[in-house]
Amino acid sequence: MVYFDQILLDTPTLLVSYSSRHKLIQAQWRGRFDAELAQQQCQLMLASLPPTQPVHRMVNDSSEVFGEWLEAGNWIGEVLAPALAARGVRAVAWINAMDWPSREAVACTVSLTQKLPIKTFDFDEADAALAWVLSIEA
Repeated sequence: MVYFDQILLDTPTLLVSYSSRHKLIQAQWRGRFDAELAQQQCQLMLASLPPTQPVHRMVNDSSEVFGEWLEAGNWIGEVLAPALAARGVRAVAWINAMDWPSREAVACTVSLTQKLPIKTFDFDEADAALAWVLSIEA
């Protein structure tokens, strides 16, 4: 079990927590998203990262997301992923959405991301995602 010692951001659609021990952030997305809201919340998440603490791993939990935000995929792949890599993030475990349009958006977004090792298709469960991301050297 991972203890998250800081809540970095808490909005109605996004909760971002930080574990200093594991140098890990967890983003829990929730609710209906469109491309504009997805991009806006990604920017808030990036701005919430602790400036003086290392972040090498991320669990991106989209299991409670629904809606059509596929158009944000290019921005996530071209802007957000390189920004995360520049902050030191080495691995992102992405937990799939159960909603089909969101699940498709996750798959398309991951395929566009070239800067980070992102694994998504095996992660329909949080435990598997967390185990994998913790196996990546921090």
